Amino acid sequence: MIKRFMFLLLLGVLLLSACSTSTNNDLSGRTFDVSVKDSPNNPDRYTTLMTLEFSDENVIINSVNNSIQDEEGTYELKDDNLVIHLENENESAEVEFILNESDKEISEYSAEIIDSNFQIEDSEQTSEYKRFMMNLPQHTLEILEK
Repeated sequence: MIKRFMFLLLLGVLLLSACSTSTNNDLSGRTFDVSVKDSPNNPDRYTTLMTLEFSDENVIINSVNNSIQDEEGTYELKDDNLVIHLENENESAEVEFILNESDKEISEYSAEIIDSNFQIEDSEQTSEYKRFMMNLPQHTLEILEK
């Protein structure tokens, strides 16, 4: 009886740990272009704003406007929310997306930025994240797998 209880307890712990670690791994090893429509007149044409390269707990961001290049951060994926965290010795930035399955053939997800936060310790120093954060779009994005 005790052996059966211990076996069930061990099995439960293994299942819980497997479920809790699998959330971020859904994106691990994948690379996406985050894009917006070029214009309402041309709905099939998109412009890439940034590329996101995911691995385990980390994400590398490259923005097209060169405000951020090869910047490594962390991410959390819970349900349909993707939160990206960036931090250096002087500033921190966080962007939260809500992801939906895209109805477009070329796109994996449609996304909206639902929250963003930028903090800087010493405003006299040059900011690496400010331009990137200021250029975040306020409309629907398409996330295309590369």
